[in-house]
Amino acid sequence: MRILQLKTKKKKLIRFDKFEINKIMEVYSRKISSGEWKDYSICFKTNYALFCIHKSSFTEPTFEIIKNKNNNPIFSLWSNSKLITKSESLSKILIYFQKPKLTLIN
Repeated sequence: MRILQLKTKKKKLIRFDKFEINKIMEVYSRKISSGEWKDYSICFKTNYALFCIHKSSFTEPTFEIIKNKNNNPIFSLWSNSKLITKSESLSKILIYFQKPKLTLIN
């Protein structure tokens, strides 16, 4: 009896490269130390990579950084299912988090 081996194509997943992860984690560590964020999750798919930021371990993501890959990577920042910004540069996306957090005082 002959055993046939099925060759399955390994689908290439979209990932954040080392530089991109370092830039995201740099911002993430600042927000963690200030107490704004609590957790993160990462997901790699065949057509996008996703970095989710959570304010609590038990809640939906507050922010989602998505890397879509067609010919050039396109980064987008989402919050509560709404597009905040989109760019070919991750640094331009991360500038959003450098804005000061303003609160209203009564």
